[in-house]
Amino acid sequence: METTTDKKPYGTVLIRAKEILDYLEQQDHPANLQEIYTALNTSKSTVLKILNTLCSIDYVKRDEETKKYTLGTALIRYGEAARKSFDIVNIAEPELIELNEALGETIHMGIYERDQIIYVKKLNGKGKIILRSQVGHSLDLYCSAMGKAYLAELSKEEVLAYLQRTPLVKMAKNTITDPEQLLKNLQTVKECGYAVDDRENEDEIYCVGTVLKYNGRVEGMISVSSPIFRINEEKKQKTIALILEARQKIESKMN
Repeated sequence: METTTDKKPYGTVLIRAKEILDYLEQQDHPANLQEIYTALNTSKSTVLKILNTLCSIDYVKRDEETKKYTLGTALIRYGEAARKSFDIVNIAEPELIELNEALGETIHMGIYERDQIIYVKKLNGKGKIILRSQVGHSLDLYCSAMGKAYLAELSKEEVLAYLQRTPLVKMAKNTITDPEQLLKNLQTVKECGYAVDDRENEDEIYCVGTVLKYNGRVEGMISVSSPIFRINEEKKQKTIALILEARQKIESKMN
């Protein structure tokens, strides 16, 4: 059965194509036609038509033997071009590498987009544990170090407006779901210049984040993420000192 969205004449095909691409990007295995149209609650014929078009332009690849779909190679060049378009990534990269070497932990860089942080750079930690985050993925503002660092730069009115349109869902062990508690936390972030996500977005992950500003405007965020078992007070203080030093170096190159 077609959904209400299927009956909308304007932009439906592009919206459905994006939903299909998003679904395939989130899977860790190739998906067949039934899996896709069932997950998207869309008619088989609609999904098949769009998949055929996406395959014809190499946005999606179909294995003729298994009849399953994966993302196509044409998307690689778009992703690389999009990454290069963020000049701040290139500016910050030497300091991010230095931070990664000094701490041995996972380094992320993100940008703000529509009430979320989008990863634009990731350097894996040196240990055997690899965090599941990926470039292009998003995370919520209220429960992440980079997100809270961003929120702390907003006016109280802007934060309250964000809270009105965003449910504070419990994502992990220590997620802050009380708006008043979050406001107090953001005040602390504003005062110290960095935010901490202590198992608020993912269980067993500790993260420190801060913003990168140019002419008073937030251009991006960086963070250091670590499994909680590798964190003690000395490591916390070292991480905070080094990420703030990296921020200063990156901002000095932008100014």
